[in-house]
Amino acid sequence: MEDTLRSNAPFSVREVLEPHVERLHRIARRILGCEDLAWDAVQEAAFTLFQQETLPPDPPGWLVKTVVHRSIHARRCRRRQAKREARVGAERACCHDPDPACNLQGEELRARLDAAIQKLADEYREVFILRELEGLDYAAIAREVCVPIGTVRSRLSRARSILRDALEPDADELF
Repeated sequence: MEDTLRSNAPFSVREVLEPHVERLHRIARRILGCEDLAWDAVQEAAFTLFQQETLPPDPPGWLVKTVVHRSIHARRCRRRQAKREARVGAERACCHDPDPACNLQGEELRARLDAAIQKLADEYREVFILRELEGLDYAAIAREVCVPIGTVRSRLSRARSILRDALEPDADELF
C-alpha cells in the first residue's frame, strides 16, 4: 500500500504496522469469525493509520482499538444485512409463489377451512374467529362474548378440535 500511495505522514506505516499484523488479525478473526473479513478490518485500520498526519501516542493500542471498532462495525453490518435478507426472502415467499399448483392447493384448503368454520356451532365459531382471525386475546374475547376466560379457552379448544377432525388430511398445515 505504501509503495503505491504517498502519505503526508512523517512516519512509515509499514514500520508501525508490520510487528502487529498477526495479532491484529487474530483479534479481528475472533470478533468476526471469518478469515477474509478479519483481513479487511486490519486493512481498514492500516488505511486509517495511513491517513493520519501524526503518529498516535500509543500506536499498538491505537491499532488494536481501531481493529476492534472496525470488526464490531463489520459484524453489526453483517447481522443487519442477514436480517434484511431474511425479511425480504420471507416477504417474497409470502407474496409470490411461482408454483400455480401450490396456489391452487392453498385456495382449495382455504375454501375447505372456510366451509368447516361455517359449520361450527355459533359459540365455537364466534370465539374461533375472534381469536384466530381478529387476533384478540382471551380476556378481550371473554369481555366481547360475556363469558369467563375458562369458557373461552374450552370453546376455542373444542372449535380447533372440530376443525382438525373436519380437515384431517391437511390439519398439520393449519394448526
